[in-house]
Amino acid sequence: MGFFNAMSSINKVNNLLKDLENQVTITQGQIERNAPLSNLENSLNVHKRIHQELLEAFSNSGGARVSVYTVFGDKMRMDDVLMYSKNLIINLNTIIQNH
Repeated sequence: MGFFNAMSSINKVNNLLKDLENQVTITQGQIERNAPLSNLENSLNVHKRIHQELLEAFSNSGGARVSVYTVFGDKMRMDDVLMYSKNLIINLNTIIQNH
């Protein structure tokens, strides 16, 4: 049972990381085009949701916590993935506050 839970959680994290990469690309485009504040706030909420779902997926499986993931070509473990996601949220929030 633990193996299948680990595989399910790892797949969930991988899918969330694909969503994260797509959202980062979208958000970068919004920032470059000086998108309306509401668009940036919506993107921030998506980033927060992805981060929360990553936390939940990692908390459900020790296998997911020790696995290696790829984000934009960089190999990362859980701590690095969560720090990357958290920093995205902080940086986007700063951009919104200064908009």
